[in-house]
Amino acid sequence: MKRSALFVSLFLVCALIGVPLFAQTQIRISGWPGNPDEEAAIKAMVDAFNAKNKDIVMVWEPTPGDYNQTLKTRLAGGTAADLFYLDVSAFEEFARSGNLLPLDSYLKDGTLKDFPQPLIDGFTFNSRIYGIAKDFSTLSVLYNKEIFDKAKVPYPKDGMTYSEFIKMLETLKAKGVANPMIINADFNRMIPFIIANGGRVTDDNMNIAFAEPKTKAAIQMYVNIYKKGLGVEASSVGAGWEGEAFGKEQVALIMSGPWCLGYLKGSFPNVYKKLGVVEMPRGTQKSTMIYTVSWSINKQTKNRAAAITALKFLVSEGQRIFVEKAGVLASNRTIAAQDKDPIKLPFYRGAEYGTAWRIKTPSGLFSRANDEINSRIKDAFYGKLSVDDLVKQVTENYDSWVE
Repeated sequence: MKRSALFVSLFLVCALIGVPLFAQTQIRISGWPGNPDEEAAIKAMVDAFNAKNKDIVMVWEPTPGDYNQTLKTRLAGGTAADLFYLDVSAFEEFARSGNLLPLDSYLKDGTLKDFPQPLIDGFTFNSRIYGIAKDFSTLSVLYNKEIFDKAKVPYPKDGMTYSEFIKMLETLKAKGVANPMIINADFNRMIPFIIANGGRVTDDNMNIAFAEPKTKAAIQMYVNIYKKGLGVEASSVGAGWEGEAFGKEQVALIMSGPWCLGYLKGSFPNVYKKLGVVEMPRGTQKSTMIYTVSWSINKQTKNRAAAITALKFLVSEGQRIFVEKAGVLASNRTIAAQDKDPIKLPFYRGAEYGTAWRIKTPSGLFSRANDEINSRIKDAFYGKLSVDDLVKQVTENYDSWVE
């Protein structure tokens, strides 16, 4: 049989049985398993990529259990996926490990032009970019309009100061609202107070800056909300978390993220109808937290060009699919502009000025320090520690916590 005839025969056989004639490059992507909507969104995203790219096949390999520890083990063993999720709170440690591919040279085509700078900064280490935000969340003030109406207290407004915000909580309390808000003994929720007050968490040398006057004053403001009875923990009102407390109408407002929207709409639809959302209060500047996850590339990938192709899809067309089906906020401004739900706007605006939930440390480690700080915030809430003692203990012990 002539070579050309053999080729035609082979092509027809392959076409009939669905086997690709030419070798495909497999790209493995990984992250923690999502809820059913998120898993369906990822499947749709992967299917769209594979339909568009005949020479690359994308495979989703979710990683259950302790995701960060498993990722570390697989990176060390050379078995990690080509692309993977990386939470911004853990980014510092992974960036220092040398296991992430620097992306700067691959992004000169303008891929990043549609991403807010704080989202880019969140995955930048030593002036190199090691990930692109797949989506994000920020904090805003969610309030129950009916509770405010019954108390005859004006609604919170965008641009209100922390002084005005606390005065509003005091007025709610005076008008008979037993629990104006939920406040968490959670360091990342305190950070917007610190930044808005002109303070900082760490100094330029990565030393803890709690003793600096503006930072300490913000810590005192946060603790005082609890100690003055203006805010309570969710457990105090029989709820497992702030969203449930709000849904049960045990509080007038919460400082929370867009994850509450779907929860309230599904579990407390009548309360969702009463919902208002505004940006976080401001001090000398605007401030909110940014919680985000990147798509990052394994530096050991054997298919770098295909991985870059996959990355650019995941943060553009793939993100559009994921956002539409999973209901999260788009980190890509072009895709975000297509989201017409006005209740999400305060969350979206926060991406332009917020602070990513990432603390820079010499070791890249912060989880122990976070636990230690949270414990002391709770002790300050309960009067077991003064703010002076909290600041002193954190300052004296911080270096050992981030070793």
